[in-house]
Amino acid sequence: MNKQWYSLPRRDCVLLIGLIVYSAIFFLPWSYDIMIFNVTLLAWGAYGLHLIAPIVAILFILSERNANVSVDHKQDQQL
Repeated sequence: MNKQWYSLPRRDCVLLIGLIVYSAIFFLPWSYDIMIFNVTLLAWGAYGLHLIAPIVAILFILSERNANVSVDHKQDQQL
């Protein structure tokens, strides 16, 4: 396992597993017939995923402690 070509950080793995579980819960055929405010649970789940996934991903990115950003000053001076 140490020779993987790409290592997935723990937070990204949690987000990926969360998205798969969320999709499995809301997008299975049993959710097609359940209605909330005359809208199917499938539509509510899709809309929730549309809102929740980017918000959680952005929060994970912002809360990352070891973000390394480097600026190449040589190229900056040439412009």
